[in-house]
Amino acid sequence: MGKKKRRNRKTVHKATKPSVKKTSPLEIQTFGELLELDIPVREDLITPWLREGESAMIYAAAGVGKSMYSLSLALTIAGGGSYLAWTAPKPRKVLLVDGEMHMDDIKSRSTMLLEKMEDLDHDLVRQNLHIISRQGQKAEVQFPDIAKAGGRREIEELATNYDLIILDNLSTLATIKNENDAAAFTDIVKLLMRLKQCGIACILVHHSGKGNNRSTYRGSSMLATTFEVIQGLTQLPDARAANGTAFKLTWDKFRGKKDSSVMDSEIWLDEQGWHHEVASNEELDLLVETAQSGMYSTQAQIAKALNWDTSKVSRMKTKAIAEELITEQEWKDCLAQARQTAQPTAETLGFTATQ
Repeated sequence: MGKKKRRNRKTVHKATKPSVKKTSPLEIQTFGELLELDIPVREDLITPWLREGESAMIYAAAGVGKSMYSLSLALTIAGGGSYLAWTAPKPRKVLLVDGEMHMDDIKSRSTMLLEKMEDLDHDLVRQNLHIISRQGQKAEVQFPDIAKAGGRREIEELATNYDLIILDNLSTLATIKNENDAAAFTDIVKLLMRLKQCGIACILVHHSGKGNNRSTYRGSSMLATTFEVIQGLTQLPDARAANGTAFKLTWDKFRGKKDSSVMDSEIWLDEQGWHHEVASNEELDLLVETAQSGMYSTQAQIAKALNWDTSKVSRMKTKAIAEELITEQEWKDCLAQARQTAQPTAETLGFTATQ
């Protein structure tokens, strides 16, 4: 008998389904159930523009004052005080994540700002404001990079115990190869959305564009998708910038109800503290009408009539001239006419030409 041929048998493996990590199921409500939900009202962290679980972006060019501004917000919210036209209804726990500033600068700036913000509870600020700084770490410590999954997880875990996290600034906290690529910001947006989901508010500090794009933030518009508020700071070109912090604040995006406290304004810091001034068209029109009334011969008299200080009259006059509401010569003529009218003449004194 011949030998039987052995068949080549192939091992057949049954197809297996990839393992799926079990997560909590998505919750779905009917509209009727939604109407019946008892949803807590989100409280303000700073009235009227930042509530619990919301996010804001503050952008400016280097050296304009965005870190001083965001640090002042951190102190205010941690101490439950007021800042400019806004108030923090109650003290909150704040985490400031700083990617570049030296610890001695953070200390000196904070100390100086606290001296100018008298209505804060300084003891609560010391307890509620926590700082994690790249420059405050040992050289071998890897600082979180929020453009990477591990860095985002670390920041998310750190933020769990806080009401607000301030990320200052994006360029130093995230390695982004191409800022004009929308996909480069997808993971940053995911972090912001995760913080919202956890009920943690976030302020992201960022740089403005370069060259002709200084009036907007740097990078793709993809970054703006999740923010309730976007504020732009541009340096003021006058003497108020001598102390290094004087800027115009513009509201590029605001989803809430607007009032006078969320209008474009000019903000500056001097030896007396922070100042805030809304330069509305109504105020400019009022100034010009007052000057043209012929009743006031000096800027001091105009200031008294409008209940302004003389420095505000000078600034508003400069703006009115720049916007061509009045010329420098017309201004001088108005004051000169008022002086001439106020001076007594021979007739008003009761004399005639023959006397």
